[in-house]
Amino acid sequence: MNGDTNNAWTKILELEMAALVFLRILPLLTTSSCLTFAVASDLYFKPYLSSSVKDVADLSLPSYITEWYTWGMALIFIIYPLAWCTAIANLPVADLLHTSIAAFVLYLLGLVFSIGHMLWGPHAISLLNSIKVQHGTGSTEIVRRWCRLNLIRGALADAPAWGCFLAGFLVWDSAR
Repeated sequence: MNGDTNNAWTKILELEMAALVFLRILPLLTTSSCLTFAVASDLYFKPYLSSSVKDVADLSLPSYITEWYTWGMALIFIIYPLAWCTAIANLPVADLLHTSIAAFVLYLLGLVFSIGHMLWGPHAISLLNSIKVQHGTGSTEIVRRWCRLNLIRGALADAPAWGCFLAGFLVWDSAR
């Protein structure tokens, strides 16, 4: 009977550790989704910038952006808050601050960088909204500016957030 009790406790501890590992890696996974969306958005829009399709693109981009915008914003308002919530959830759990101050700081920095993505939000939204009202001219130039903003935002906010979450997980893993 005593062996069964020990096995049960061992299983509980293993499940607890698996849940903790899952929690620690969730910010990395959600931020990977954010990066994937940023790269995919760039890939979707870049073909419209080709000079061979500029005239057609200027005509089709307003309706395309109108459709894409709804789905894109829905996704952004799911994956970014999910990244923030999972990062915040990691900070007080299992005494992260005392287990590894470096991991704690990295998770906190990842959170700050991820939230930093939104600093470009008003300008990005303004650009996308201005495309929706274009009637036959100028859409491709606005998309070009949006793609540049998206690249800069990804390089200065999304990629560092991902790197911080990866480093935080690895530092925590080696400290446990």
